[in-house]
Amino acid sequence: MGSNWFSRCDLDGRFTYSQPFPHEKGGNSWLVYDWDQRRCIDVHVPKSVGGEVLPEAVEKFIDTLPADHVIAEITKDGSLVSSSPDDDGDRSWIPFYPPRTDFPRRVSTIRRRDLTEIDRLGIQVDLTTYSPAPGETRKVVFKYYVSETNVALWWHEANCVMRMPKHPNIVPFDSLVVDKVDGIDRVVGFTTQYIPGGTLSEDMDRVFELKYLEQLIKVVDHLNLGVGIVHGDICPWNLLIDGKTDNIQLFDFNCAAKLGWDGDQENRHEFQYAKDRNDIKFVIFTVYELITREFCFRREFYPHELDASKIMGKRKWVQHKDAQLDSPVEEYRRVLKEWAKRRAETDKEVDHFTKASTPLSWPPLRVDEFMSYDRSPLRKRGRMRSTLTTLGMDFLSWVRPPTRSLPLPEGQRLLATGEVVQDAK
Repeated sequence: MGSNWFSRCDLDGRFTYSQPFPHEKGGNSWLVYDWDQRRCIDVHVPKSVGGEVLPEAVEKFIDTLPADHVIAEITKDGSLVSSSPDDDGDRSWIPFYPPRTDFPRRVSTIRRRDLTEIDRLGIQVDLTTYSPAPGETRKVVFKYYVSETNVALWWHEANCVMRMPKHPNIVPFDSLVVDKVDGIDRVVGFTTQYIPGGTLSEDMDRVFELKYLEQLIKVVDHLNLGVGIVHGDICPWNLLIDGKTDNIQLFDFNCAAKLGWDGDQENRHEFQYAKDRNDIKFVIFTVYELITREFCFRREFYPHELDASKIMGKRKWVQHKDAQLDSPVEEYRRVLKEWAKRRAETDKEVDHFTKASTPLSWPPLRVDEFMSYDRSPLRKRGRMRSTLTTLGMDFLSWVRPPTRSLPLPEGQRLLATGEVVQDAK
């Protein structure tokens, strides 16, 4: 499975959980989501047990819990008492997936079961392969969502990436991923081209050439001033170098926004512009980090606490002994300073995505009435799984084997659906 992210992350990375709510038999219940197996379980705990105990307690039994079990009870020391597939008591949520007809017909699609998982790159991001034609295998990154909290965010990110004009410094879109729910093809994710070699944060031995900075500046200008999009998360871990073209590549638009936009009013203001996530500022921090290897700023401070002027105002940037450059440090600083000055003037004129030269646009998210749960204080784009089960309605399963049971035996493949299949001999 290569560099499977779940074999390296801490427990807080693998698990997330809801606020506790009273259980009918006493104590509390927590909804715990395991992003590795892509499953949600309702964990019943004694009242004295707090959330800090949950990750370690759940880790002890989650990899051996039957795939259909959704209820678990543990003791105050974290030991498993029992588990069950009680569909009536299942409090997990099934997200809404928009129909294929809500997307442009011209966009290519691939079925979820035609993707084979080969690595887990992060939460809701996998490395997969498929065959677009006989004898051809394509390796792509599959980005999807299995939580109702991600519906609107994913809608805007998918539309942004899908409609982005091809650019030599942006990882290209590949296809929409569809699956059938109650006879309707629905879009559950999308794929982008896979570029090997690792991110700039993973491949620290690479020479960071001055031309890469110049390319990064050009792509940011294209995004902000050309199509009215702010990436919002430019950093070494969202940048690659394409070995074939020797071009820097920007990816991951889940923190993106339309420049100056208030966001999706109907859906938690998703894709809202935040001035603290200014791309110019983040480019300055990225270059500083690559040269000095001082990553403490973004590890210890929130975006609104980061001040690029303090970085640019430093008398000297001390090049780390392991940082490789093809030009003097001062040349990188000169390029950054001139660009920041130029953009300070330009940004006075282009302060809203509608003022960009060719702004991107897409329709609002339309949610089926039944899957739009707007009762105060909840506002969810999905339905409780127990409700769907009671009504006999169809929904997608994403549960898959845990990282601990990988790699699979020779001759078996893991599909993006979570299903293990035997290769034809």
